[in-house]
Amino acid sequence: MSAQSPSTPRQKPAASAKTAKTGGPAGISIAGFPQILYTRNGGDPDALFVPLLDAAREAFAMSERLAKKGEKRETALLLSAMQLASSFLRDSQFSLVAGGQSHENLYRVDLAAGTLHLHTRLYAVVSRRASLFRVDIAGKITGGPYFVRNPVQGTVITQIEESQLRQTNPFSSWIAQECLRAQLEQERVGRLEETLASNTVGEIRLIVPVAGETVPITLRQRAVGGAWDVIDARHGEYVSALPPEAEDLLKKVISKLQMLFLEK
Repeated sequence: MSAQSPSTPRQKPAASAKTAKTGGPAGISIAGFPQILYTRNGGDPDALFVPLLDAAREAFAMSERLAKKGEKRETALLLSAMQLASSFLRDSQFSLVAGGQSHENLYRVDLAAGTLHLHTRLYAVVSRRASLFRVDIAGKITGGPYFVRNPVQGTVITQIEESQLRQTNPFSSWIAQECLRAQLEQERVGRLEETLASNTVGEIRLIVPVAGETVPITLRQRAVGGAWDVIDARHGEYVSALPPEAEDLLKKVISKLQMLFLEK
């Protein structure tokens, strides 16, 4: 059953918690709160992500109000975490369990950092290819965008706006489809890189932060002493040749590394 997403951002946390009626099991970890909120049937992202976001937003606003009134920040965060937990415990399908257990869907709320994080598993079928895979979704409690990442590589698969999350069943529909398409594209690029590698003299792979995203980049040299190409590793696309000043620095780094291994 899909979530009955709140139409206004000021919906009370308790009411938000009760909207999650069906779905898979899940744990909700709240930073500063000693136990995990657990639900056996209400943890599917389509049912729980938006209600949890709304409840966390209320708790975050509460911590800010308490801090402005002179309450110590640590105390304000603890009281807000307790308020967030109690808003879900009013629903009988939620209970408290010890930490350290694995959960099919794991939500993490950090009121101090103002972030909401979800580790979940999605299922999709694209071009007759069916796949079940893990993803991480993270963003600010106060507002999007929210980034879907490959939990192994750390690369961004897609970016989601909050308005999109409030649509009907976004995780089981288009988000899952988009993630599977990205996975198929990565496999295609991987095969292409294997083919190109046979003609490559040198290759360096980097993960570079760009505008809040992590972008995989490959520096590839096709001939001894030749220029280096900059490749967008997400799509295997040529971007440009490495600028001469950057190439000079790269040569120095490679020289240092060669010396290290010679002395090893």
